[in-house]
Amino acid sequence: MHNMEDSLLDLIFLSEKRKNVILLLLEGPKDINTLKKTLKASATSVQPQIKMLKEKHLVIQDRDVYRLSEIGIIIAEKMKPLLDTISVLEENADYWADRDMSKIPPFLLRRIEELGHCITVEPKIEHMFEMIPEYVENAKKSKKFEALVSYFHPLFPSFYLELVQKGTSVSLILPEPILKRWAEEDYREHTMKLLKMENAKLMVCKDCEKIPTIIAADNFMGVALFPKEGTFDRKYVISFEPGALAWGKELYDYYEKNSERVESIDSYISTA
Repeated sequence: MHNMEDSLLDLIFLSEKRKNVILLLLEGPKDINTLKKTLKASATSVQPQIKMLKEKHLVIQDRDVYRLSEIGIIIAEKMKPLLDTISVLEENADYWADRDMSKIPPFLLRRIEELGHCITVEPKIEHMFEMIPEYVENAKKSKKFEALVSYFHPLFPSFYLELVQKGTSVSLILPEPILKRWAEEDYREHTMKLLKMENAKLMVCKDCEKIPTIIAADNFMGVALFPKEGTFDRKYVISFEPGALAWGKELYDYYEKNSERVESIDSYISTA
């Protein structure tokens, strides 16, 4: 067994400062003043940590500039995705723990760190039958809005039609049972108007049971996963980071590939 001093893992992860020095140097060489300022620390508290990293050949000093060694770069490049993944999952730990993530394809689940900083939003008790305000506000600001909508909400058909009418480019994927609801008498007119609009695309997804609701807009992304137990609760994680927008778009595209364009809703109108 290695003793404590020998372990690179301990060296890197047991000190927040050393870990942050490595991540900062991954961005490029820095002098001590830059390191101090970024870490909001004094030279006397940073110097001993750098000395330890130099002794383990992770950091090299050229005059007053520090940079990662080749070994340092290899390690730092592996560290970053792990730390980013932990930070995404930790930030909303309860959400991820009780949700069914099986419908997110493995290639995207492995890159979940790309979501960056997320927040969770859900309907407030006193607004249970309204749409979630954060959803509405951000959707209204979008120029391009793509979504897989896996649950029925009575306000959705008119809301999305309104988006299309004000010029937003809208693509929607609905599971077949949801599309049948949109074809019912109360919502049919909105749905038919939507189908006629140039900047709207409506698709149907055949095998879409318990698929998460996915929003891939140009200004935010959101995912509402089904709980492992219990009923669907319209609780979303949303993010505004560029990496998250790209990740959300890939997730949306993955499901769009398995969907068909709806030209008319006649065949979905229930004759019962």
